Amino acid sequence: MTLTDILDRDLIKVPLEGRSKHEIIEELVDLLSQKKALTNREEILSAVLERESLGSTGLADGIAIPHAKTAAVDRVYLVVGLADTSVDFDAQDGEGSLYFFLVLAPEHEASAHIEILSSIAKTTASASFKRLLRLAKTSEDVYSLFID
Repeated sequence: MTLTDILDRDLIKVPLEGRSKHEIIEELVDLLSQKKALTNREEILSAVLERESLGSTGLADGIAIPHAKTAAVDRVYLVVGLADTSVDFDAQDGEGSLYFFLVLAPEHEASAHIEILSSIAKTTASASFKRLLRLAKTSEDVYSLFID
């Protein structure tokens, strides 16, 4: 499974409005819940926050990948958000995060969950790709970057 297999233009938000880790996570979960008519928002949010309490999913170079495996979803979802100002996400490098990738997977989809996390890490390792992401002004811009 790759990013482009699950990337959905309806699940991309540019710019995010949140200014804290909790607000960003809530905003990404809300987007998923609203666009996919999921009625278990609280269960999803709880799973992501519980995972985050084990250790920050803020990586380096502006990337954060909050994620969870939960029975609250029936398939793998990816929600992408870009912030216009950096957000403290307790990142490994101590810097703020700008690019957020929420990954949710059913508990029985552990391998797909790992594949998506790995794919995000590989894709966002490119400095030129991050520069292009920073220039994206719309969800369509972000979608096109990944598809191209």
